[in-house]
Amino acid sequence: MSEINNTNLSVNGLEFEDIKSNLKTYLQGQDKFKDFNFDGSGMSILLDILAYNSHYQGFYNNMIVNEMFLDSAVKRDSVVSIAKHLGYTPTSETSPSATIDITYGSTAGMTVGDIIPIGSNFTGTKDGVSYTFTNLSVGTIDPTITPNVSGLKIREGRLVSTTFVYSENDTDQQFIIPDEKIDTSTISLRIQTSASDSSGYTDNWEYATDINDVLATSKVYFLQEIEGGKFEIYFGDDVVGKKLADGNLIIVQYLSTKGIDANGIGNTDASGSRAFSYGSNNDVSVSSPASGGASRESVASVRQYAPAFYQAQDRAVTAEDYKSILAKDYPDVESVNVWGGEDNDPPEYGRVFIAFKPISGTIVTEETKDSIAKSLMNQKNIVAIDAKIVDPDYIYLIVDTTINYNPRTSSISEEALKVLVNSKIARYGDVNLEKFDKGMKYSKFVKYIDDTDASVLSNETSLTMEHQLYPNINQTSSYEIKFGNALFHPYDGYIFVVSTSNFKYTDVNNVEQTAYLKDDGYGKINAYYTVGATQTLLKENVGVVDYDTGTVNLNNIKINSLIDDTFLRIKLIPKDKDIDSIRNKILIINNNDSSAINITMNAVTG
Repeated sequence: MSEINNTNLSVNGLEFEDIKSNLKTYLQGQDKFKDFNFDGSGMSILLDILAYNSHYQGFYNNMIVNEMFLDSAVKRDSVVSIAKHLGYTPTSETSPSATIDITYGSTAGMTVGDIIPIGSNFTGTKDGVSYTFTNLSVGTIDPTITPNVSGLKIREGRLVSTTFVYSENDTDQQFIIPDEKIDTSTISLRIQTSASDSSGYTDNWEYATDINDVLATSKVYFLQEIEGGKFEIYFGDDVVGKKLADGNLIIVQYLSTKGIDANGIGNTDASGSRAFSYGSNNDVSVSSPASGGASRESVASVRQYAPAFYQAQDRAVTAEDYKSILAKDYPDVESVNVWGGEDNDPPEYGRVFIAFKPISGTIVTEETKDSIAKSLMNQKNIVAIDAKIVDPDYIYLIVDTTINYNPRTSSISEEALKVLVNSKIARYGDVNLEKFDKGMKYSKFVKYIDDTDASVLSNETSLTMEHQLYPNINQTSSYEIKFGNALFHPYDGYIFVVSTSNFKYTDVNNVEQTAYLKDDGYGKINAYYTVGATQTLLKENVGVVDYDTGTVNLNNIKINSLIDDTFLRIKLIPKDKDIDSIRNKILIINNNDSSAINITMNAVTG
């Protein structure tokens, strides 16, 4: 029987060696090459070239195909281009803003109604680095009161201007902002008739956020990110938006910012140690520290939010719509959660609740909250639905763990292993917690600890919930703290489910004692103090605890001062090992707190 030649070229692999092997098999099946030595002759080099060319082409085609789809695209230009088809424009660098009051060293010669002009420079200092801040609105001076200027909003960045001349004969003309550090939310755009005719200069053209509201005569501009991360401005065609005329002078003014770097300036502002300066001998006090600064939107963020933004159509109807709009319009948001009033505790119908955690700091300013709420109510959400912005409620997790390990199989010392475990626990918090709807999954957590090193045999870990209360010192006040998790209370009379850190409290004899709070096992919270080893009741029934809901109410309590911290630690033992994070709750393992992670090492050699 004659041998059957393999004359079919196999295409079952794209790796270099697979391609070369397939080519070799194919050629060996041809009568003309039957006696060739493909491994020891010049033919091997030719096969290498053919295989390399095929592999290179396959890789290139695969990359092209990947860049055509939002889910698989890697290059920023590709992701942005695809997002553009969904009507999504990535956010630029965002400058932080602060609110200040100014008291002049001398008001001689000033009159009521004098102003601080737009574009005035202020200096903010952080960690020894100076940042330029600019006011984008006029500040009104009143020398008859103190401070002389109140509530002036300033933003970090230099005010930059650039101009273009429109030519209707240049069909390929582009108006590209050359500055990659531009904050596009600060763009002020005016169209002057020509370089020699200033008419039209006072007309401020608006950024078109919703094409449905744009008429043929609307003085608007459009914005898109193009190659290289720069932004391009373009205009209408007298159908959607007003068209420019030949020779029009386009004047663009904006802030060039350092983004996130200046966040937090003003947090430690105090008389004699001011965070901002303006001129000489002027006192600049901070009423709202710098916040809201953010970096340019990342590729991952564009990939995540572009489809959601397209689905929302820039209207807030569902909870996911709110999330996508907030992420788009407020890039300083790290995590956001939205829930309807019917799901609130207590229910508030006709209202939507929004909580978000900023990238910088732990809460947003009241000014930012008001701005977001007004923007949503006036432009985005359903009529008659009220939007309420609430702060995140942080629940700090205290970790107590005993690590059972075999020192014989460990390549490092006990102390080094302990440091590794500490880092592992902190890492778990950074990756798996610290955002809304990110609960503690106990089984995953203890396994994560076990995986620290091959020498770790097991761990015995318990968790305590802690709220950090900033009380009104020397004022009689009431407080309600909702942990959102049931507490460990197996039977009535089981005590010390709730406990606090120490504080100063005055007893009935007007003697100041070092006090602390604990529950009595029946739902009441009492104040105690300790002399030696003896615990003495200081005041009964200063609050109540609901073991089923994890709610603590402190009623009409006056705290003279705090002792160890700037806050009062309120600790509770959860009923379940899994700890939920609902509504505005965020779970945190604060590795900067020395009491947050407590590790006991137990060497097991048997």
